[in-house]
Amino acid sequence: QLTQPVYFALDDASLSAAQAEQLDQLAEFLMAVENSQLNLRIEGHCDDRGTREYNFALGARRAAVIAKQLTEAGLPKDRLKTISYGKERLAYSGVSEFARARNRRGELMLKPVFKAPETPKN
Repeated sequence: QLTQPVYFALDDASLSAAQAEQLDQLAEFLMAVENSQLNLRIEGHCDDRGTREYNFALGARRAAVIAKQLTEAGLPKDRLKTISYGKERLAYSGVSEFARARNRRGELMLKPVFKAPETPKN
């Protein structure tokens, strides 16, 4: 995991100004020459409430809003992959408000770019 998760309010997929600023800084870091071989997987997660289908859609919206912020900050879309896990991968078990708040998140994972070696031309 690259950074602290981006946490969301109940039934929400919007970023605060502080979260947007942190993502802008992350985009700047990833655009640096020494980091150009790193891609990012953005995972959207939800808490245990709601249907499976609804939470997959909400997780997708959460991942998409993070990706949108990063691309608006200049990171190319082809370096991002979004995925929703809905309520399938809870970070915290239990039904306390603390656990549920920590499960409503977006997680960002660095993925190195693997390029096939070039075949010598004769």
